[in-house]
Formats: sequence, C-alpha cells, structure tokens
Amino acid sequence: MVGDDINDAPALASANVGIAMGAQGSAISAEAADMVLLVDDVTRVRYAIEIGRKTVQIAKQSIFVGLGASFICMVIASFGLIPPTLGALLQEVFDVCVILNSLRAR
Repeated sequence: MVGDDINDAPALASANVGIAMGAQGSAISAEAADMVLLVDDVTRVRYAIEIGRKTVQIAKQSIFVGLGASFICMVIASFGLIPPTLGALLQEVFDVCVILNSLRAR
C-alpha cells in the first residue's frame, strides 16, 4: 500500500508493506507505514523495492557464506588440524569479510 494522508494510515498499518509519501504527507501516515519516501514521487517506489531486494540478497549471501566457511573450519578444527588461535583468527577474518560484503548494499 502506498499512501500519503491521514485516511491512508489504517491501510498502511495493516498492509504487508506500507509505504508513505513523506514530503507532503501527514506524520500519522509516516508513523503507520513500514517505509517513508522523502519525496512525493510514486516512481521512486520501484527503486525502493529494488534496493530492498538487493539488500535481502546480499544479507542472505553473507549469512550462507559466513556460516558455511565457519562450519567447514569447525569440521577441520574438530580433527585437530587447526589450532585454536588460528581458528579464532579465521573467524574474525570471516566476520570482516561479511561486514565488507554488506557494505555493497550501500
């Protein structure tokens, strides 16, 4: 649901995703919405959806790669092939890589 006025607030609150047009819209609709566009241009909704999809894709990628690499290293470490200090260092490297990957969403 996309709206910008007081009468849109109930629909924005009950929608799966509520988007308020914030430049000239009311504060009540902005409070009820999940997202607020700061310009009153409905064509920006498509751009916001694209950003959201890209963000979710990057987040899933970071989760699966980070957990996968950690799991593989834990299995190797369980056989005693990786000392604990190296394991801790590798975990920090994985964490930094995940953070750097998440910066792509910006």
